[in-house]
Amino acid sequence: MITLLTVIRKRPEVSTEEFRHFMKHEYGPTYQALPQTRTYVQYHLTDLATDGAEEPIDAIVQISFDSAEAMADALATDAYKQAHALRQRYMRETSAGVHSARADDIVTFV
Repeated sequence: MITLLTVIRKRPEVSTEEFRHFMKHEYGPTYQALPQTRTYVQYHLTDLATDGAEEPIDAIVQISFDSAEAMADALATDAYKQAHALRQRYMRETSAGVHSARADDIVTFV
């Protein structure tokens, strides 16, 4: 199983309400519909780190696939490409806005 965690920052001109609506009703359902997706969870956040060192984090997404091949297949679909194009209106560009990392080990204590 391959699990990715993605930190997302919205564009400053997009309201929190608009961003969350997009995530819930447009972006998320794209991944839900992909047969390669095993899990897809969105965490909509109120960032408590307000020291100004970085822009606030607006969401974290967790997505899992059975394998690297399944993930590559999902990312090659027209549905994914359309979602990727749509997100440009709502999410900041570069890794400052959309930053994904693979979970190498998941440790659950409680």
